[in-house]
Amino acid sequence: MKSSAYILDWTMNDYPLLLDQLKDHDFEFEKEKNKEHVNVIVPLSQIDEFSKIIQNHLNAPFNYVDIQYPAEKKTVLIFQNKKFIIENKEQNDQVIKWAIDHGLPEKQAQWGTSF
Repeated sequence: MKSSAYILDWTMNDYPLLLDQLKDHDFEFEKEKNKEHVNVIVPLSQIDEFSKIIQNHLNAPFNYVDIQYPAEKKTVLIFQNKKFIIENKEQNDQVIKWAIDHGLPEKQAQWGTSF
C-alpha cells in the first residue's frame, strides 16, 4: 500500500508553486478538477525531502499535513517548523498538546494514527 499525504489548498501559501515543486522532485500526486485538495504519494524514505517542501508552504504554524504508514506502524505529522514521527500513544498525546498550544483547535487535533 502506498502512503499518501492529503493536502488542503487553503492551508498552503502559493499552492501552484507547491504543485510545481512536488513535480520537480518527482512526487506522484493527483489533483482532481474542482477539488480543494491534492493527494501526494510519499514513501517514508522521502519524508525529509517532502517535509522541506511542505514546510515552506504551510500558511499557519498550526496547519499540518499527515501521512499514515500502517505497515511501519508510524504516523508523520508535518507542521510549519516541526516534523513529528509518531510511533505510540504517548508520542501522539505529546504532539496533540504541542499542536493545541500552537493554536490548533482541539477538534482538529484528532488525526488518525497508524501505531
